[in-house]
Amino acid sequence: MTVAGVQRLVKRKGPWEMTPGFLDSVAMDIYSFPAAHASRAAMVSKFLLSHLVLAVPLRILLVLWAFLVGMSRVLLGKHHLTDMVCGFALGMFHFSLMESVWLSSSTCQTIISIGTLSWSPLF
Repeated sequence: MTVAGVQRLVKRKGPWEMTPGFLDSVAMDIYSFPAAHASRAAMVSKFLLSHLVLAVPLRILLVLWAFLVGMSRVLLGKHHLTDMVCGFALGMFHFSLMESVWLSSSTCQTIISIGTLSWSPLF
């Protein structure tokens, strides 16, 4: 929602002025800045790097995947390079917000156990 909000606020068009197709009229990403694909790729890759134990080659592939997602949008002419960079930064910001409200496994178990206690009426 923040990406779409910033896009509607800035209203920056992509580098190539292409006639919109059918799916473009349905999609939320009408504007170019910031790049939503790059934002989501950065957030997902950072999340997986933080919460999964991965071997070094898989970690490198994950970072490479996120970078290539952003670069593909630049090469397709949908975004400027600065759109991609700001999209990555916004994805890292989204990740830090998510981490600030993330509940640990033990906290989740405690909340679930509180909800499953049987309560007897006081009558």
